[in-house]
Amino acid sequence: MVRYPLLNRVYGWLYGNPGPAPDAAPSVPVVTPDMMSPVSAPARSMWHDGEKYPGGFGFTELLVADYWTLRMRSTQLFKSNIYARGIVRRLVTNIINTGLSLEAVPDESILGINEDTLADWAESVENRFHLWERTPSLCDYRERVSFGALQAQAKQAALISGDVLVVLLQDPATGLPRVRLVDGNRVQSPFGATPDIQALAPGHCIKHGVELDADGRHVAYWITQTDATHPFQTKSKRLPCIGSTGRKMAWLVYGTDKLLDDVRGEPILSILLQSLREVDRYRDAVQRKATINAILAMFIKKDSETSGTRPLTGGAVVRGRETLPAGGGKAPRTFNFAEQVPGAVLDELAPGETPHGFSSTGTDEKFAEFEAAIVHSMAWCLEIPPEILELSFASNYSASQAAVNEFKLFLNPVRAAWGDEFCQPIYVDWLLSETLTGRVKAAGLLEAWRDPLQYDRLAAWLAADWTGAIKPSIDLLKQANGYEKLIELGLITRDRAARETTGQKYSKNVKKLERENEALAKANKPMAELKKPPAPPLAPPGPGPNPPRKLRVVPKQEAPNVLVT
Repeated sequence: MVRYPLLNRVYGWLYGNPGPAPDAAPSVPVVTPDMMSPVSAPARSMWHDGEKYPGGFGFTELLVADYWTLRMRSTQLFKSNIYARGIVRRLVTNIINTGLSLEAVPDESILGINEDTLADWAESVENRFHLWERTPSLCDYRERVSFGALQAQAKQAALISGDVLVVLLQDPATGLPRVRLVDGNRVQSPFGATPDIQALAPGHCIKHGVELDADGRHVAYWITQTDATHPFQTKSKRLPCIGSTGRKMAWLVYGTDKLLDDVRGEPILSILLQSLREVDRYRDAVQRKATINAILAMFIKKDSETSGTRPLTGGAVVRGRETLPAGGGKAPRTFNFAEQVPGAVLDELAPGETPHGFSSTGTDEKFAEFEAAIVHSMAWCLEIPPEILELSFASNYSASQAAVNEFKLFLNPVRAAWGDEFCQPIYVDWLLSETLTGRVKAAGLLEAWRDPLQYDRLAAWLAADWTGAIKPSIDLLKQANGYEKLIELGLITRDRAARETTGQKYSKNVKKLERENEALAKANKPMAELKKPPAPPLAPPGPGPNPPRKLRVVPKQEAPNVLVT
């Protein structure tokens, strides 16, 4: 019974605790010493299952993810729900923006090279990678967008579908990799046994479209494709993770965190699906209510039980006069009716009829507060400050800066994870391709790649950082003064300050400033010549306190070698 606590409780409720045997000794309460009291205190054993009282927690639900339904509902909300689309766009814009940028940082100490020897090499690699990522025909399999746009597409697909499959294909013309994105919904386990499905290796299994080995490592992915001969039929294709050359070919990138043993990722909206659906319905209902109330402009109120005259719609208007039955056996009445644009003027009403304007207070005044409470709870779940999610900065400077700083704590690990999972494998394959073709010189890189024992040298060559867009400061002067003081105290480097404030490398800034200053000095040189004051005129020679002495040539017979003054 110990293994089944629920059965233990049912048994206890039905039969209660068994009493002592008739011939048993009187029961003695179990006591245990209390370290905070000089006397002993009674104790009892209980189940610790999170309940304050039996049944307080409710049913324990064993959740099994229905990935297909979660993806379809997440896609539906992204297309039709303003809150869902806003959440996804906010995350993509702040995390990816125009794309994470490469900063090559090879470790010279591991490679046995003098410090700063590879500075020019790193800058050359960054420039070449920048050229590759900006050219769609080089980096995109479909030749449509740049590498930055591919990052945004991959992140959006991962957030909506839970994960996205990244595939690297080598371009035979250039020898460089091209990136192909496959939506996670197309990674599915093959249905049944078909001729195009090969037999699995011993110990391998397919779980939600991912082929795993005996150790749980990803070996291959099964992708559903449309059969060219039968357009309405699909077939499965196996895509290995590692190619025949040992280079990485395909891997899954997840949009959010997942449990350790989960193979696939869930959409980030999965926990918010019902809340997003209901708050959007509430918003539509409030908006529809306001529209209907705006249509009902006025009504006629009667004080007696008589048939209505319908002064507004009761008869045809001819030449500004309208004839309507009076009701109650009385003769029809004729009154003037003047049309206005917009609106109308009634000249006469029957006794007891009073026009009343329809109240325009038909909207739900508490909707804004309710909506804010729901959005704030969603923001808290997503680790996004409400000001960032709503794009509403109505607080003071300190509160807004605190929200931005808190969001930076969220962005830093998310960007680092995205750089490691998506960007770094692509950069590794690109650098290997550039080294193999001889366009980049990296002594020992290929040998280290082929030799597992040289993992340290391989990692030293491939080391890189990925930086994203920097959120502009609210008060740039205060931020600059703060960083200047940190640099004076030696608490931060200039390179780190440049990265955190502008997202640029300090070394590149210095080189560019040197060229810019030289060009500026050269451009300003003619203006500087014009601004020089004219030189003062030379004074004419004249007698002074010490007039210049004249030389007299002494005749040769007097002193041939002496000049007399």
